[in-house]
Amino acid sequence: MLADLTGKKALVTGAGMGIGRGIAHVLAQQGADVAVTDLDPDLAARVASEIEGSRALALELDVTSGGSVKRAFEEAFSRWGHLDILVNNAGVSSAGGTLPGTGDREEDWDVTFEVNVKGMVRCCEAVIPHMKERRYGKIVNIASMAGHSARRMGGAYGVSKAAVLRYTKGLAVELGPYNINVNAICPGAVWTRFHQEGWRLRQQQDPELAKKDTYQAFLEHYERMFPLRRPQTPEDIGKAVAFLASDDARNITGQSLNVDSGAIITD
Repeated sequence: MLADLTGKKALVTGAGMGIGRGIAHVLAQQGADVAVTDLDPDLAARVASEIEGSRALALELDVTSGGSVKRAFEEAFSRWGHLDILVNNAGVSSAGGTLPGTGDREEDWDVTFEVNVKGMVRCCEAVIPHMKERRYGKIVNIASMAGHSARRMGGAYGVSKAAVLRYTKGLAVELGPYNINVNAICPGAVWTRFHQEGWRLRQQQDPELAKKDTYQAFLEHYERMFPLRRPQTPEDIGKAVAFLASDDARNITGQSLNVDSGAIITD
């Protein structure tokens, strides 16, 4: 077993597809009961139904709404009594319709910080009092390699992910005395809707790129950048989350783990 999460209770935000779905599946495979939450309750229900047994709970959760966050966490606490693991995965790259970091509009700054930063903070604040009371908890925030440096991407998205990393460090110091671990994971390139939409926009703007299959263009771009010559999968991110959420990682806190095929070292 990768990481023994038997009997642990986990809540994953933005788990209706992509990386969040991969995280939810891996946590369940490692023995955890998982609250699959998403802005779209139908997507959450679909992912919960994919998890074998009755160890998944589907919840509607809009991280931009304090009321929605409160309701979702209260439902999870009502069902299980406590949460051991919180994974803040919900995120956006922009307000929509443009590539992140290319002439960010004011609405891009508003939306990315509302979801990526304030949404994370709302969820942490919903669970921290309960974790403090039990003197136990694991919080894993999904950031991005774009949060470390410009990474060929400026503007709102990268800055919001840098804020995730800084918040993770500060919270780790604050919660350490309560036996609560707080860490971040920085994915590199994962073929999810995030990249699918971005590459379609690139193809609309570049006639030469438009001649290629979208996924092949994505692969060619990132294979040049990654020492391991391969992109990542949602399950790759899920396995890293499972480790950091396990007691095998009990002395790891305030860290950012790059799951990026080595991209961070090529800057």
